[in-house]
Formats: sequence, structure tokens, C-alpha cells
Amino acid sequence: SRSCKTPMIRSLLIFSLLGIAFSQLPIEGFRPPAVPLIVMNPYMSIWSMASNLTDSFPQYWPGTIKAFVGLIRIDGTPYRFMSPGGDPIGSTPPIQQSSVTVYPTRTVYVFNGQGIELTLTFMTPLLTDDIELLSRPVTYITWKVASTDGKSHSVQLYYDNTAEIAVNDVTEKVLWNRVRGNDLNIMSIGTSAQNFFDVVGDGVGINWGYAYVATPNVNTNGIKGVKSVMIGSAEARQMFVQSGDIPNRDDNRMPRPCNDDWPVLAYRWDMNIAASSSASSVVMFAYDQVLSIKWFGNPLEPYWRHYHDDIVELMNAAFNDYAAVEIKCQNFDNQLLQKANQVGGPKYATMAALAYRQTLGGCQMTKNPDPTKTDPWYFMKEISSDGDVSTVDVIFPASPFFLYFSTDLLKKLILPILQYANNETTVTYDYVFAPHHLGTWPVAYILSQDQEDMPIEETGNLLMMIAGIALKEGNVDFVYPHYWPLMEQWANYLITALPGFNLNST
Repeated sequence: SRSCKTPMIRSLLIFSLLGIAFSQLPIEGFRPPAVPLIVMNPYMSIWSMASNLTDSFPQYWPGTIKAFVGLIRIDGTPYRFMSPGGDPIGSTPPIQQSSVTVYPTRTVYVFNGQGIELTLTFMTPLLTDDIELLSRPVTYITWKVASTDGKSHSVQLYYDNTAEIAVNDVTEKVLWNRVRGNDLNIMSIGTSAQNFFDVVGDGVGINWGYAYVATPNVNTNGIKGVKSVMIGSAEARQMFVQSGDIPNRDDNRMPRPCNDDWPVLAYRWDMNIAASSSASSVVMFAYDQVLSIKWFGNPLEPYWRHYHDDIVELMNAAFNDYAAVEIKCQNFDNQLLQKANQVGGPKYATMAALAYRQTLGGCQMTKNPDPTKTDPWYFMKEISSDGDVSTVDVIFPASPFFLYFSTDLLKKLILPILQYANNETTVTYDYVFAPHHLGTWPVAYILSQDQEDMPIEETGNLLMMIAGIALKEGNVDFVYPHYWPLMEQWANYLITALPGFNLNST
């Protein structure tokens, strides 16, 4: 349980000591080992592990391919901007990637070639001061094409994602569907079995719920046509490369294995870019888990369902909010980078941009298990180690992040642990010290004897986090009076245990 737990937050202290002046924040040219693309919760944690977005497919954090593909035709010549070459797109060359910049809530790629500049932005609005926005499982994938040579250009742009995002094993059978959504063109894909909480552990992927994509149906912002298709990847990609178009018919051979002709959700946009003009659009990628965490036998819905009846309502709201959310994210990113730069310099600010999304991307927000309460619960996954639910010594090193941004979120992380330790679940916790974790993701269920005992470390961690909340808020209302006897029990345990040094000191 102790391996790979040092969060990026600790590394910020190291980088803050290396004070070199840079004019741009984040530092121009800095490319992290893993570039965040779609990072919103432990299951939707998709990264580019390469220097260029065209070097390899995006991957789930353990390294499993979750294919997203982007192609562009400029005056009849096709290029790749997302995905490697090879079948089914043959020798299609990559467009030159000029830069990649990671901000706290956005990752921005810029490509240049043939008189065109393409800007591709992945924006996940994980803003801690807006619970409704934070709970949305939505990443905006925005593209903008502009002429840079003073000439007009005929441009077509292509996007697809496979069903890999919705399976743990590519042999699992999937099905797909079109969804009606006001002015949005919405498609979905997911497994046919829908075995909730079927697989548990660290590096496993979700194989229940459905992935959704949506883009505006209307022709605006320089676009003269948008099409969509649900079909095998080879036919869709090959047709675009050859003609700039995609098939007119959906493939209805389903359910079938994810790796059987790799069914995709694909869009194609057509535009004429006049001299010194541009065109743009957005794809909203969303994932409806339907059920997120199993809390001692009780399945918990994702918290966004507190605000929206279904995923279509959510996606319509996300689209309507897009312009305001974009401004909010840009302002937040700039403000956080400036604050971090003032404290520790440009390297500190650059690392802070990475730490922000990584920290929040390790958490999942759910409805409260008590149906009479509307406050959400928050869980953190122990990633790249045991895959445990809400490990105390994983939450603890992230607690300075939450104490700075939101004590309310830290309380929501701690509350499930307090309920378990206080015997408010279906099992009995019979130790006088604090627990280590709550189960194996995404199933919160563990008996006392199955705990990984770290009595002094975890007890001290929880007391210090609760003390931090009290100091920040100026009161102990979070734990008093309901959990005060537990606080006294843990404090007395530490007082009694520490002098002997005969216990597990971790």
C-alpha cells in the first residue's frame, strides 16, 4: 500500500527551489511524461504518453489503449493530428505539432501546416468552487482551424473514438445508439452486458455505463456541414482519408466485440476557411457511469444526477454553459498560475498545473447514501498501488491541496471514513485506531480483519486533517458532537501507544 503514493504535490516543493525566470506560464516547451486529455475521475483518466499526439493512441493511465482519432484534410491532402499512422489510414502523414501546453483545467495543442493552424483543446472544468460543475463527467474537446498564409482553404476535420473507453477487455460485446438532444448530434456506446461493479482493483477499466459524444447540429462558426456515423473504424477512417467524407449509414451489426471491426462514434465537419478567417466547433465527451460506487451493498449514483434527470439533460446544459465555462476555466487557470508563480516561481507554477487535474482526477463524487440528505460524498482511489477506496495515507498528502482550495471537499472525503470507523455501516469496525481504507475500487466494503493496519500513521493522519479543517474554518463543527467520542478515542490511542514503540509505527 505504500508504493507509488507520493503525489505530485510533494514534487512542487522541489521545483520551487529551482528559481529560473521564464516569461510564459506554464514554461514554454515543457512536456510532462503524461499529458492529460480526458481526466475527470479514476475511470475517465485518459492521457497522451508521447511527445506528439500523433506518436501513439491516447491511453488509460495504466497504459491500456483508449483510441481517440483526429484527422484533417487541407485542400484535398489528409493529415493526422491525433493517432499514429498505419492501418486503416495507411501512410497518412502527421501535421506538424508546434506546441502542447498543460494548464490546470485545459490541455492545448497547436498544429501548423499547409497554411493552416489547428488548435485542439481538452478542457475538463474541475472547479472546486462549483460542485455542480465539478460533478459533471464532461470534457470539452474544442478545435479551431485558421488560415495563416492569407489564402482560402478547403478543410474537412474528422474525430472518432472507439468502444475501448467503455470496456475493460476488448473482447467484451458493445452496442451503440443515437440520442435525441435539442440542437446536439449525440451518440453513445457501451457494453451490452452492463455488469455493474463486475471488475474491481487498480488497473482495471470500467465496463458498465455508456460513453457519449455530442456536437452542435447547426452550421455556425464557419462550418458549412457536420455529419456523424456509427460504424467500423476502417471504413470511416479510410473514406475520410480518400474523400473527406464519411459513410451515410450506421452499422447495425451489434452487439459485437469491441475489437470486431472496432466500431466508432465518428464526426466529420466541412468548411471553407477564407483568408485570415477561422472555423471552430466542440465535441463534448461524457461518461454516464449510471452507478459509481458500491457502499457496503448500497450502489451510489454519480452526483450530477442530483441536478439532472438524465445524460441528455446534462449534455444540453453543458453545451448551453460552454462559453461561460470556457471563460471561467481560462480565468481560473491564469489566476492559479500567477499565484503559484508568486510563491515558487515558474517551475512551481508549471508543476502546479499538472498537480491540479491529477489530484481531482483521482476522485469520484456520488450521491449521499442517506436519501434524506442532498450533500454529496467524495471518494479517492489509491491509483497505481492497491486500487483501494479512500486510503487514508493517500488522502493525507493531498490534504494541503484541499485545505487550500476547498475544506468542504476534504470533509466529503473524510466523512465516509468516519462513518465506517464509527460503525455506521453494515459491518463492525472493532479497532480503537483509525482504518486504512474502505475497500477495493469501486466497492467500499471491508471487514476489520481485512484492513491493512497502519494504526499510528492513519490515526495521526486523520486527526491532523481534521485539525487542519478546524483551523481553516475556525470551529470543530465537522466532528462535534457526533464524532467527538471517536476523536477522543483516537487521541488517547496515540498517547498510549507512542511511548512503547512496540506497534506498527506506520
